[in-house]
Amino acid sequence: MTQGEEKSLSELIIETLKLKGMTLEKLSQSTGVSESSLELLIEERFTSLPSAPYVHGYLMKIAEALNLDGNDLWQRYLRNNEELRRSGEEDLLPHNRFITKEINKKVVVIIAGLVIVAGYFALRLPSLFGTPELTLKNLGGNPTVVQSVNFLIEGNMDPSDTLSVNGEMVYPDKEGYFKKSIVLQPGFNTLVFQVKQLLGNAYSVTKQIYYETVTSSQHGAPQNSQNNITTAPSSLVTTSTSRFNGTQ
Repeated sequence: MTQGEEKSLSELIIETLKLKGMTLEKLSQSTGVSESSLELLIEERFTSLPSAPYVHGYLMKIAEALNLDGNDLWQRYLRNNEELRRSGEEDLLPHNRFITKEINKKVVVIIAGLVIVAGYFALRLPSLFGTPELTLKNLGGNPTVVQSVNFLIEGNMDPSDTLSVNGEMVYPDKEGYFKKSIVLQPGFNTLVFQVKQLLGNAYSVTKQIYYETVTSSQHGAPQNSQNNITTAPSSLVTTSTSRFNGTQ
């Protein structure tokens, strides 16, 4: 080595070991670096060493044991190994399979949203695909006999469905309660209730109201033989609640 020429990594380590009277075995015991790895460093067989991050760790331990500058050893190692200087610093330590991977928050939000939507539709399946349920008050019989020209239709339904009576829309409140006042014609009045579900399935049921005028009530309760219906006296008004499933 000419005067002024910088010592190589292996030369510096060997020289320092001699000055301190240490052997490779003792250096290995002090640093925890295997003797075989130390031999590779001294013999400059760098290509047989592990990846750069491991070598960097070795050199830091060697520097501490020999009272040398660890960064200086690392730079000497890089200067003695052109290939490593170009690519070695980009090497990564092997992946630790025991380290929990960071969870992507965006993926978590998407999955949670999908679960909520799936749960909603699971709860709504009966109302979306089943037969709608409709409750009508004051229409317990068929026909229902009344003696007032004005009649109030009221009941309950699924508020997500739509309801029409004889083609006219009836709008329930948020709880599904609805009411509609109609004017009856003397005799039979036919009411067609149609319920349409959210997905478009339509079901209908027909109810009849017999409006008994004052003139007919004055003569008692005559028998209508043609329709086999007995009209009710003036004191009777049907008030029962009828729950039924509409038929498509």
